[in-house]
Amino acid sequence: MMEYLIAIGTNIRKEENLKLALRRLSQEFRIVSLSSVYESEPYGYPHQPNFYNMMVKITTDLLPEKVLDILQGIEMEAGRARNELRWGPRTLDLDIVLWSEGEVETPRVKIPHYDLKNRLFFILPLIELEGDVEIGGESLFHLARRLLPYQGIKKVEIELP
Repeated sequence: MMEYLIAIGTNIRKEENLKLALRRLSQEFRIVSLSSVYESEPYGYPHQPNFYNMMVKITTDLLPEKVLDILQGIEMEAGRARNELRWGPRTLDLDIVLWSEGEVETPRVKIPHYDLKNRLFFILPLIELEGDVEIGGESLFHLARRLLPYQGIKKVEIELP
């Protein structure tokens, strides 16, 4: 079995879409652990509601391209359209952030996630689940300290399934 760390983000019907994502992920994969839910300021395009973000560790025998297919199917079920504004409002965004087998880069999949080191809403949930691991030669703690002054983020209490 391989492990994947999957980021979940939403800023439309936030609680409803987090619950939908977790329900569907549990139907497709074995969920090993969940991070807390974080509310973060929009990344990239500021004129939109704040996001809810979290991280899920799953296990599966499937390779990254097939996992991505399933994640994109779940996004579509939540009403996501791929022609949305880049970094704009979205019902659901599911990203493969890390994979137990290391790095991979194909035309469709890049692991670790291409922008992991710049997204505090990835880093804090990863620290919860994985501790202070190194990503590309930098510790998650170091990355978090660098980003904390610049990216508004806080934990939120949500009852999840």
